[in-house]
Amino acid sequence: MRFGRVIVGCIASVALVAAAHAEEVRLCIRGKSFEPGREFLQTRQLKLKSEGPAAGDLLLTIAGRAVREKLWPELKPDEVQVAPFDEVLCGSEPAAELTLSYSPDDLAVIQIERSRGPGDQPRLSAVARGGAGQAAPPKGQPPGAAADVRRHDWLRVYFATTRQPTGATRAEEAFGGQPSNNVKFGAVDVSIPADHRWAKLESPSLLRLEWDVDPKRHVLLAPSVETMLARDWKAELARRAGAFDKGGVLLFVHGYNNSFAEAAKQAGQLAYDLAFPGPTVLFSWPSNGEFVAYTRDEERARTAWRQMADVLDHLTRLGPGVPVYVVAHSMGNRVLTQGLAELLRRRPGADRAFRQVVLASPDIGEEEFRQRWIYELNSANPPRFTLYASRQDIPVAVSAWLHGEKRLGSGGPDIAVLPPLDSVDASHITREWFGLGHSYFGDNETVMSDLFLVIHQGLSPGQRPRLARVKGSNGEYWEFKR
Repeated sequence: MRFGRVIVGCIASVALVAAAHAEEVRLCIRGKSFEPGREFLQTRQLKLKSEGPAAGDLLLTIAGRAVREKLWPELKPDEVQVAPFDEVLCGSEPAAELTLSYSPDDLAVIQIERSRGPGDQPRLSAVARGGAGQAAPPKGQPPGAAADVRRHDWLRVYFATTRQPTGATRAEEAFGGQPSNNVKFGAVDVSIPADHRWAKLESPSLLRLEWDVDPKRHVLLAPSVETMLARDWKAELARRAGAFDKGGVLLFVHGYNNSFAEAAKQAGQLAYDLAFPGPTVLFSWPSNGEFVAYTRDEERARTAWRQMADVLDHLTRLGPGVPVYVVAHSMGNRVLTQGLAELLRRRPGADRAFRQVVLASPDIGEEEFRQRWIYELNSANPPRFTLYASRQDIPVAVSAWLHGEKRLGSGGPDIAVLPPLDSVDASHITREWFGLGHSYFGDNETVMSDLFLVIHQGLSPGQRPRLARVKGSNGEYWEFKR
């Protein structure tokens, strides 16, 4: 009898040791909310200390609820995600800390609760509330950046460019306007000023007598770019785009009169304002970056289609179920349409990866699009195409005069109404004092809010609150409500 008591005591001691097991792990965490007034998007490391028996796959569930309770209480349970640590995904992010304690009984109950809704998981919530947490410190500056400038998070923008490298070490001057036969891959950090206004690209303005970039007020690039091999670039994108809930990748194709640096800033601002959860890619073709160089830019856009197809091929192979979103601006739409058509010739059905394709003020002949690109881009499962056009768009109007043909980006009552486009007229909201009305998709809050719904929710025009249905001379289209 005494021997039996000893055995039972030993078993109890072993169980007690198991229950008191301590473990330290690193995780990646992400919080996101797109509700107006409580917008939030942040990825961080998490140093998690757990005291209790090995939790297995329940550890991510418990950590997710504790992160919400202790670090991001303003978020809902389904707005917080936790993933195993990945150096690419969160290795460069500041680290939050969390300590949790739970018993075998807690794990047994949480296992049952896991199949219920967030509002019916009292034991999980109790364990999460019983933990201790410390928020991550502010994100540091990239090497060489001004250390005393208060900013929002730095955004990593990946790029694929057909520009010739200049040999300069500064990111602003790394790529010029000369074309290259090979695509160069890499990434550059873009910062957004602390007082950034939504849908505005803060930069020096002659009207405000600003001659130089002010790090405290303007969108700027980190001092240097990182060049990458194609396979490493693609692998890093795949890990970021397929993480958490497979946020996908956002591709931005810039337009006429854009330098590499200007286009990278636009891509960063677009990604920030859209709160896009996955990586953002800039395809930068060799625009000369000069207003008077229209015909030169036109020729460069005409010859970048094969490299565009190569990049699209990379992006549509990032992994099963990883979506691709595209925003092309101005003359960049020529590069995109030709590249997309070439991709479909190489790999019919490749466009299944595309979730949304946005043609913003496209400088493409309307008749050319009608007679050629509608058929070239036709497929069994096409993505949703959204057209934003405006009759206030002066560069598009000048292009129409130069070519003797109406452009697809021309808005008004005779806006192009062509399948598979959702045509949206932005004419009456794009007037700019001393402006050209050409970048309205990125610097107008009304257009940006509509684009937000397109990218994040995939809503049709009839479901988007700022749009009104119009019966025009060419058929039914949409315009922004007055």
